[in-house]
Order: sequence, then C-alpha cells, then structure tokens
Amino acid sequence: MGIADFFKKGNNKPVTEGSYSYGQVGIDSFFGYSSEITEEEALEIPAVAAAVDIICGAIAQLPFMLVKKNEDTGEIMRKNDDHRLYLLNKQPNPSMDAYTYKRALTKDFLFYGSSNSVIERNLNKIEALYLISSKQISVQVYVYDGYKKYSKTTLNNNFGSKVFDDYQLLTVLRDSKDGLIGNGILKQNYKILKLAVAETQYSSNVLQNGALPIGVLKSQNKLTTAAFERLKASWANLYSGSDKAGKTVILEEGLDYSPISMKPNDLELTDSKKSTISDLSRIFNVPESMINSNANKYGSNEQNNLTFLQYCISPIIAAIESAANKELLLESEKEEGYSFRMDASQLLRTTQKERAEAIGAEFGAGLISFWEARSEIDRPKTTKDDYFKLNLGAVLHKYGTDEMIIPNTMNSKASIEEKNNREEEVT
Repeated sequence: MGIADFFKKGNNKPVTEGSYSYGQVGIDSFFGYSSEITEEEALEIPAVAAAVDIICGAIAQLPFMLVKKNEDTGEIMRKNDDHRLYLLNKQPNPSMDAYTYKRALTKDFLFYGSSNSVIERNLNKIEALYLISSKQISVQVYVYDGYKKYSKTTLNNNFGSKVFDDYQLLTVLRDSKDGLIGNGILKQNYKILKLAVAETQYSSNVLQNGALPIGVLKSQNKLTTAAFERLKASWANLYSGSDKAGKTVILEEGLDYSPISMKPNDLELTDSKKSTISDLSRIFNVPESMINSNANKYGSNEQNNLTFLQYCISPIIAAIESAANKELLLESEKEEGYSFRMDASQLLRTTQKERAEAIGAEFGAGLISFWEARSEIDRPKTTKDDYFKLNLGAVLHKYGTDEMIIPNTMNSKASIEEKNNREEEVT
C-alpha cells in the first residue's frame, strides 16, 4: 500500500495519541503538593552532581568508529575517512566541539530521557548536527491502525517555534516503550530527588539559622510584648548563625536556659544522608565509592572502573550507537554491515606497568602482531616488516583439514607422511 492509499482510507486516518513536554517534568501528587523537580534543583544535590559529571565526562571522551564486519571471516574493518566521524569526534557544527556536544547529549539523556539533534543534510551527505535542549521541546505522538506510530517534535524558544519529523532528528531515548518518548530520571525518580533536595535544604537552614547552643529560654516573670521582641532580637544578634557558634551565653536575672540536642546523629541526618546517597548511586548505576569516599566496596581501581563500564556506561553507549546507526547510516550501508561504535577501552586505563604487561601477554600469545602491540602504546613503526610471536614448542592444529603443524621443525603431519611415502618408493 502506498502513502496516497494510506490517507484515502478513513479507518486509517492518524489520530493524536497524546503529547509530552520534556520541559515540564513531574505531576501533582495525591496529597496536593507539586512533585515537580527541575534540572537545576537536582544538580544542587552533591551526589547527583557528582554522578552526572562522572557519567557525562566518561561518555564525552569516547571516540566514534565506523566499522564493517566481514560476515565470511568475522574481521572488523574500520573506515577512517568518513565525514560523519569528523562531526562526531571533532566538531558537530561550527559553534560546538564534539566533547561539549556528547556531554550535553548525555545530560539530556539522563535527566529527560531524550536527547535530540537536528540533522542538517545536503542530499545524502550530513553537514552538521545541532543539539536542541530537551527543556524546549514537546512531542506529539500519532497512531494509525491502532499500533503504528510516528511523532512530530516541536521546538519552542525565544526565536519562535519549529516542527521536526522523525527523520530530521538524531534522537537518543532512555527507557522508551514506543521508540518515540523516553523517560528520564527527573520523572522516574522524583521522590528520592525531592527527598535529597529537602535534606540538603534542611542541613543548610540548620547551619544558617540555628543558634549554638540550641535550647529554650525560660523566664520566671511574664514578659511584655516589647520585652519579648527585644530579647528575641538580642539573642539572634548575639548567638544565631554558624559564624557565632561557641560564644558564651550570658543570662540576665530571671532567665533560665535549657539546651536541646540537635546533633546530626541525634536527628539521624547522617544515616538518612547515607541511605539517600546509596539510593542515588543505584539510580545512576554508579558505584557508590565513586561519589562517596566512605563507601569503598572494591579493592582495586580497575575493578571499580569495570563495574562502572558494565552497568552504567555500556547501556548508554548502546543507546547512542543504536540511534546513530538508525539515523546517520544510509540503508545501503546498513545492508553492507556498516555500524557506528564507541571505543570504551579508554575507560579501562590502567597503570603503565599493567598496560605493558597486558599488551605483552597478548603479543606473547600470538593474538596481536608486533606493530599492533606498539600501536597500543602509541609507538611508531620502525620497519615495514611485521611479525607474530609463535612458540616453537607448540603444535598447531589446522581444524579444517585435520592437519598438525610443528613450528619447531617447520613440518606438518601431512608433509611428514609425504616424506615417508617418497622414501618407501625409493627403497
């Protein structure tokens, strides 16, 4: 059925399923107060700011590769002279560098569940990528035949309004059910974020407004309104605020002071903060030791980075790669086996000694050649010849022909049998 036939059928007429505005996150709760939380409020939480900074910084430094897999041999070949790699790794548009672009893309992905970039094309060539803020977009979802969906994205800012179709955008979605709208942390986890904001504000207010020592003033005689106001003002002037902590309290005749314990341990603020930080680390899938120095779960930094890569960074990389493959590749390139990949090996950086030992082990096992080993440590070639390291004491089995090769004697089972046959013929 063609596109013209689609619009002729009345029962197939697209209907609006709903709209979503990423800039208006949160809904009113059952109890009547607003559960909305903004990106700026979330970033005031130290644990959130640390987690977002770690994740966005990690993704931003990863380079893109354009690779093609040979289905017959399984070999992965890189294509290094593609203009799209320049956009993704160097400069996506005239006003932004690639690091800033990927960092902002990841932040929108985390907070709003959607990151959108306008693809500027000249026929089949992609000229530039322009990231648009998720705060300024709304998505209208249309459905026909009861299950087929598409969307239109509207950008609203001070310069006006513009509508984009799906094919005009590079869209990276988080936790999407339909491939059109994603769910971000601000919406999914607003309760724990509101709790963390409240804890931060309460601690700040205690330090800013609390009187140390904190207690109750009692008077044997009833104070007039004027006397009460003077006492309250003088007490606040002398003892209120963290900068006046530790001053000696001097009481006039008839006044009695009863201290009240307001230590963080007594208020369970310390335990509450620990629990909140643990919850936030699980929300972002970041090892808690990376945002809380008191929670060192793993003994080695390498294991910490491996956990971070597997459970936090890898799903985000997969989402970005899938979106890039969907929108930036031609259909012919998809059929030929091309795909974009992000090189995450930089996240597993070890010490120079550990790196040299790992590369040396690969070269010693014959997995990589001499020049491949040198390239891993950024060393140049010195000759044109390249070598693989083999063990003379080993026996190589050629599975396809069931042939045994002995490097030590440079013979194989077949050559030995052939030699024996020739000797028998001569005798």
